[in-house]
Amino acid sequence: HLSPPVQRAIDTAVAAVRNAGHDVVEWDTSDQVEGIEILLKMYFADGGKDIKTALNISGEPLQPGVFTGSKEDELSAYENWQLNLARTTYAIKYLAKWNKTREITSTGCPVDGIISPVLALPAYPTGFMFSVGYTGICNLLQLSSVVLPVIRVDQNLDQITDEYRCIEVANIFDQATKNAYKGPETFENIIVGLQVSCRRLEDEKAIGMAMVLEHALQSYRSNT
Repeated sequence: HLSPPVQRAIDTAVAAVRNAGHDVVEWDTSDQVEGIEILLKMYFADGGKDIKTALNISGEPLQPGVFTGSKEDELSAYENWQLNLARTTYAIKYLAKWNKTREITSTGCPVDGIISPVLALPAYPTGFMFSVGYTGICNLLQLSSVVLPVIRVDQNLDQITDEYRCIEVANIFDQATKNAYKGPETFENIIVGLQVSCRRLEDEKAIGMAMVLEHALQSYRSNT
């Protein structure tokens, strides 16, 4: 689930884009967990050797919350091939899901891109459990992605509500987010960004969509 300021950023972006005359549909995230599980196995595949080697050279300490993996996570060459096969299968299904959105758009064409959070919190608190739940799919599938500022945390608008307190926690990352967001005071005046993601090799399109969103936000603010 999203902390109040990040949810407000999403709501503001959706309202602005619709106000500008664009079609907005809800993205199906039911397969998100599957993709992130594949990605984490890839991150852990070397048992953390690469990160440990780099830290040994620099002398820097390992930061809390960073994904490193352990010897138990290390994969054999065969297991790595199977993991890559799982990633390819997932990419094919994801592309099919993207193309299928033509059935719910007003144009009859698939969606141009996805507007989503970067993180469930406005920013990473020190030592916070690292989360790739939103950006990780772009890494896994090599999607073109641009992050842009949308709002700032507001002391009045981003207070914890009864609805937020009662949100059902889905996993340990959800719980960590809920524990970390104790109110807007911790994140006072911090910029909340969102990401715009397009298909692989559509870098220019992602930049263009980010510009469309930016202009829509400017127009929306001037009229509200």
